[in-house]
Amino acid sequence: MNIADITSIQDHYGVVFPQEYLDFQQTNSVNSFNLMESGEVMDWEIRFSALDDQFITNNIQMVDEVNPDPKRIIPIAWSVSSGNNYLLDYRKHSASPAILLMEHEEAIVREDAESETDSPEEAQRLMEGNVREIADSFTSFLAKLRADQAL
Repeated sequence: MNIADITSIQDHYGVVFPQEYLDFQQTNSVNSFNLMESGEVMDWEIRFSALDDQFITNNIQMVDEVNPDPKRIIPIAWSVSSGNNYLLDYRKHSASPAILLMEHEEAIVREDAESETDSPEEAQRLMEGNVREIADSFTSFLAKLRADQAL
């Protein structure tokens, strides 16, 4: 993780990452986590994308075709076990983006959404169904994570 890569990524998306996210990446980027809810594991082996020169390319290749707003919803982590993606949502609060979950098995590809609907607006509504908010901030998301002890 270096400043030039982070600056390049932020410039590409036109955002500033929350400091909590950057601090977390600095110390935990190689670890794996479980998502906990009400004391139960909801998703496991969550890994965070490296903030490197491949970050943007990886997002374009792996997530953009199912992302309802690739410029303002930024994938930051994925579950190795389920294929689910976790994303920063800058659409409402640019200073403190919410965290969204994109369930791999449920996501519709943009091309399919467009062919199944009569208008771009309807296709966009279908794409919006690909994500749901699971935390109102990165800090709230962190509170739901526990280090995966299997590593």
